[in-house]
Amino acid sequence: MSRLLARMSHKTLRPLHYHLPLFPGFQLLDVAAPLDILNIRTQYPDTAGITLTVSAETIDPVSVKPVPPPDAKWKFDIAVNTACNQHLVPQCTFADVIRALKSGKAGHGEIQPVDVLIIPGGPGTRLNRLDHTGMTAVSNTKEVQDFIVDVAPYVRHSIITVCTGSHILAQTGLLDHRQATTNSARYDDVTGKSQMVNWQPNKRWLRDIPETSGGLLPGVEIWSSAGVSAGMDVMLEFISAHYGGIEIGMQTARRMEYRWEREREASYFL
Repeated sequence: MSRLLARMSHKTLRPLHYHLPLFPGFQLLDVAAPLDILNIRTQYPDTAGITLTVSAETIDPVSVKPVPPPDAKWKFDIAVNTACNQHLVPQCTFADVIRALKSGKAGHGEIQPVDVLIIPGGPGTRLNRLDHTGMTAVSNTKEVQDFIVDVAPYVRHSIITVCTGSHILAQTGLLDHRQATTNSARYDDVTGKSQMVNWQPNKRWLRDIPETSGGLLPGVEIWSSAGVSAGMDVMLEFISAHYGGIEIGMQTARRMEYRWEREREASYFL
């Protein structure tokens, strides 16, 4: 009965509360393009209630280049060019979010419920961190993966991955036996490391509506996209599906002066 109620609530829930976890080395357009679409939708009365919460391991500004936070006790396993480096400032930490969700306090302060989890990709998805000894290596996205596992039971509607964000999600096991795609240029590398996923090549975006929960609430959808600019396409498709039809997507694309051709294949970009 509880699973049936959860499925019914998913069908009737209008997704308005979006959550974005960040990590050093995220791809800027993976984040900026989908979020600008949401920003535009807040200008319309019917979707004016959209909210966004941005979290990270700490509340330090998060760099688009693989640069550790100031107090980090680790370093990256490669040297990077830090020129033309931008940062985003998180509102809260991963621990803050999980604490609010577990205590039932999400929605009563800065941290909102998680209707939609957006997972970006970027060069940081394929890098390791070295501890102070320079010997022990861990994935740069381990904290994000742990956060996703912890937050997964509270995601009420959908998960959207952009680019190699699907690689992060795949490493948690939450993509096992589900359809997904990823950055076309990184396809072989990503798919070779997560063979339990039903990877689909040459797709601009994909929507997976599950028959079983697979560690998520029943009915939670997983949307994934190819690389970088494909984040615009997957988000336009998402808002079309859940905010009133293709006219909503086209209206938003026109506001962006974006020639949205609704490509289903990624081969044009290879």
